[in-house]
Amino acid sequence: MQRKFFLTIFGIAAGFLLIGASCVSFSSNKSGTTGPAGMFLSTDKGESWQAISTVPTAEGVKNISGVSVYRLYEDPQDPRAMYLGSSENGLYYSFDDGKTWRQPEGALSGGFIYAVAVHPKNKCVLYVSNGKKVFRSDDCLRSWSEVFSEARSDVSVRAIAINQFPPYQIYAAETNGDVLDSFDSGHSWQVLYKFKKRLVNFVASPLKENLLYAAMKDDGLYRSEDGGVSWSSTKEQLKKFSGGLEYRRFALHATKPDTVFWISTYGILRSDDRGETWNEIKLLTPPGSVDIYAFAVNPKDDKEMYYVGTTGNRSNFYKSADGGKNWTTKKVPSGQLPTILRVHPVQTGAIYLGFSIPPKQK
Repeated sequence: MQRKFFLTIFGIAAGFLLIGASCVSFSSNKSGTTGPAGMFLSTDKGESWQAISTVPTAEGVKNISGVSVYRLYEDPQDPRAMYLGSSENGLYYSFDDGKTWRQPEGALSGGFIYAVAVHPKNKCVLYVSNGKKVFRSDDCLRSWSEVFSEARSDVSVRAIAINQFPPYQIYAAETNGDVLDSFDSGHSWQVLYKFKKRLVNFVASPLKENLLYAAMKDDGLYRSEDGGVSWSSTKEQLKKFSGGLEYRRFALHATKPDTVFWISTYGILRSDDRGETWNEIKLLTPPGSVDIYAFAVNPKDDKEMYYVGTTGNRSNFYKSADGGKNWTTKKVPSGQLPTILRVHPVQTGAIYLGFSIPPKQK
C-alpha cells in the first residue's frame, strides 16, 4: 500500500530515542486523576505542551483525548510512523508524526493492545498482540491474519520482538515467563526458553546481534547474548538498590549497544556494560518517593534526560542537561498518569508525552 504522508508537525521526520522501551507496569491504581489522556507535544523541551489527538473518520473528526496510552512504538525505517497501543481502545497509528491518528479495521480497533513490532526491513509487515492472540499484517495494516493464539486463560502475550538481524525471527514473550520464537513469519512457533517468572517486557537490540533483554515484574532484568538460548540475571546488582528489582520501565540507548536504562521503584539506573554493573542517576526526589513511568534521553546527547515523577495523583516533569547532576521541574499538561516520553531525534526541543487514565479503585 502506498502510504500517504501528511505535512508533519515540524516539517521534518521524527524518530524514537530509546528503542523498544515503551512499556509500563502500574504499581497500584491511581484514583481521582483528572484531565485528558492521549498524546501531547512540546516543541520547547517541556516548557509548554499542546494536545495531538486528531482522528479523522468517515463520520467526522474525533480525538484520542480519552484514550489511555499503554505503549508507543516506532517504525525503524520510517521515523514519521508511530503505533500507539491503548489499554481499552485498540491500536492507533500515525504516519505524520502524530498530527493525525487512525485505526485499523477489525479485531484491533478495540480492546487492550499489549505489543507491536515492525519488521526491520519491510515497514508494511507488522505484528500486534492483544494479549490472547498475535496478528500479522503484510500490507501496512489493511488486512490481518492470526498467527498465534494462547489458549490458557491465565497467560497472555505481553511483548513481541523481532531480531533485527537475519534470519529475523519473531519472539513472543508471555506473562508466565515462556518465550516463543518463529523463523517462518509466525506460521509455526516453538518454546525457546521458560523463565517461570512474571515477564512484562522483552527487547531485541537493534545494534548488537543476538543481544536480548527480558524484564520481570519483580525479579529484575535478564540478558541473553546468544539469541535467547541461555540467560544471565542482573538481579544481584539490582537488588543493592531498595526496590531495584521492581520494574517500571526499561530502555536501550539509541546509539550505544552496551548502554541500558532500568527504571524501578528505586528510581533510574544506568548501565554501560549490558547490566553487569549499575550506576544511580541522582534525582531531585529521594529514591522510592515517586513512581516513574515516563523516561527519555536525547539520542544526540545522552546528558539531556527527561522523566515524569508521580506521587499520588500529582505528576511533575523533570529535565536535566548534564546527565542528572542538576534538574529543573516543569508542569505537565494533564492530571492523568504520564506513561510515555519520546524525544524527537532531529527536531531540537520536540518531545512527546502520553497519558493513561488509571483503572478506578474498587
